[in-house]
Amino acid sequence: MIAVLGLLLQLSQPRWAALQDIRLGGPVDAILAKGGECRPGDAVGPLGPGMSVYSFAQMTFGYALPHPHQPRDSVAIRRALSAGTMCWAPLDSSAHAMAAAVDRRIVAVIVFFLRDSTPLPPDSVRHLAYAAWGRPMHHSPTLDTWSSPRYRSYFMVPYVPPSRAAPPWARTPQLIMLDIAACSAFDRRAHRAGVGGEAGEC
Repeated sequence: MIAVLGLLLQLSQPRWAALQDIRLGGPVDAILAKGGECRPGDAVGPLGPGMSVYSFAQMTFGYALPHPHQPRDSVAIRRALSAGTMCWAPLDSSAHAMAAAVDRRIVAVIVFFLRDSTPLPPDSVRHLAYAAWGRPMHHSPTLDTWSSPRYRSYFMVPYVPPSRAAPPWARTPQLIMLDIAACSAFDRRAHRAGVGGEAGEC
């Protein structure tokens, strides 16, 4: 019976919900243990002169929200988030992670891949993902997708911004891990707090 329960617990969280001990749904302590740091979502951070609540929400759930939230919604978003935290930490010599947490539980992670300020080739990142998670179950021309009813994680080909002045990390391949249930819960909370539009599942 104990063995069956252990198997069910393993199946309840797919392998792609964790990377190098950073786990969706896990505590921000995993980030701090890697020498990272965490700050409130609206505190001044390294992404620019200030990380607004709106920016925090977009960074956290922008990949999966059924519709974007506008800056004018920031007061409602602040109420919806209650206690949001933005964290970042080095993973190894070629990767660093940015994580978003709500109530000190990690709900989204973006991993950027750089070596000596040079983006790793997409194929190298894909091989790293395969080594950590196994091969994906779904494919598309531009991204490999791992998905489940609760968690989604995918590797995105590098986005090349129109400006060459963009920082190197903005052009790197990225691995994104996202808690879909937390995303949907956030969207419902935001609408209850006053955001216009229709709430929906992520």
